Amino acid sequence: LSLFSVDHVSDILNQPGISHKDDFLVVRKIVRNGGEEWNGQLPQEDVPLELAREAFELGGFSIVINAMQKRWRPIANLIRQVRNETGANYVSVNLYLTPDTYDRSGGRARVETDTDGHVARRNAFEYHWDWMDVVVLQISGTKLWSVSRAPTEYLSPRDMKRKPTLEEVDLYLSPVNDSSAAKKTDRGRYDDFVLRPGDVLYIPRGYMHNASTISPAIAAKYGAGDGEELGNDLLNGPSLHLTVGIEVEFKTTYEALVHRALAVWGKRIHDKIFIPAHVCDMETGVSWQSLLHFAVGDIARRKCTRGHEDGCTLRRSVPRGAIWEDRVAKGLRDDDRKGILLTAIRIIQEHALVAGAGHLVGLFVEEQKAGDENENGFYIPIEGATNLDEIKCMARIVRSRVGSMSENLHMKDHWEELHDFVDVHFEAVMMGFEAHLDAFWESNIRDDEVDLVKVGQGRYSQMI
Repeated sequence: LSLFSVDHVSDILNQPGISHKDDFLVVRKIVRNGGEEWNGQLPQEDVPLELAREAFELGGFSIVINAMQKRWRPIANLIRQVRNETGANYVSVNLYLTPDTYDRSGGRARVETDTDGHVARRNAFEYHWDWMDVVVLQISGTKLWSVSRAPTEYLSPRDMKRKPTLEEVDLYLSPVNDSSAAKKTDRGRYDDFVLRPGDVLYIPRGYMHNASTISPAIAAKYGAGDGEELGNDLLNGPSLHLTVGIEVEFKTTYEALVHRALAVWGKRIHDKIFIPAHVCDMETGVSWQSLLHFAVGDIARRKCTRGHEDGCTLRRSVPRGAIWEDRVAKGLRDDDRKGILLTAIRIIQEHALVAGAGHLVGLFVEEQKAGDENENGFYIPIEGATNLDEIKCMARIVRSRVGSMSENLHMKDHWEELHDFVDVHFEAVMMGFEAHLDAFWESNIRDDEVDLVKVGQGRYSQMI
């Protein structure tokens, strides 16, 4: 593929201002604590190119470069096309260069090899899932991907991304025991894909997966040929792939669209106070509108589990972008966004409670105190919809109370009013939603352009 090549990796690592751990990693999977997998990284703050190359060639470490859309013009052009076609919140690209399985350390690495001098696999990361949809582009070499057949966290929001438990990994790896199957299998609950140059693999957010370069013996076992088929130019060379992250976060989901509807409709009830001002020594008190925002987030997170699938509607992406618009224009699909939004509001009306909103307020405050990276995009995409003083007040008052029957009924009445408002004013809600996303995208593109110019990647003739 002409998009990028192995020869360009050193060019990226020599760019001005590139920083180990912030911009790139030298990393490999390690196993400890009774089989638990982790990422092992070089401890040095400063990793020059020579040290990265030595760790790669002799130590089995992978080189991971983040945010390639800020470092390489052809990739920047690609992500803008992907975003325009998909309507994503943002599109990012990371690079992964993993060595082949042949041990070149002369025994210094102390690894177990087969008779031909190959370790079984080399991995950069442990089993994990992503909070973004991922498209893998295999540039050179080959890599085995094992992808779960079912999500660990359905349409995982960014703030729910976490390390899988050992039990979840065991389930992912465990044999399928299906009495209806034609024959038994000792394979796990995943499918294997061996990617060669030019191959593309899509992994939805929330699906556990693992990727590795593999020895010729493993390649034959996994049906990737007999080793000769993949041969010297694939198995006996590094694997280079790009992951295109279609960043949904939650800004382009129906959860975010409900937040937008609340922001538009909420001006009508902003003066309706849930917690009086004197309780928290505030000027205006906590509005019902602010409480309703947190109730939305609670339903999207606590009612999207096995046995409680209602909230999963809120995690779905709102269809947008050139591909979707073209299909609607050609009559290939209906524009059902209004109907789904109204259904989502009904789901919230059925399940939302004051106590649930309080639970989410507590999580928000705890992550703020911890300086969690999720805080920047946590639950409320509408600028100014809820201010920090209100949140702190709710954290003190709401999270410690169950909520009276009258308060919960009052909340249901508000959702009924919102439903009726959206039924009449859907176009206005959608217009604000689109404008918010477009402004966010344009701001990110301007930032990307600044970074591209800094590293000598020129200026885009048509920025947006």
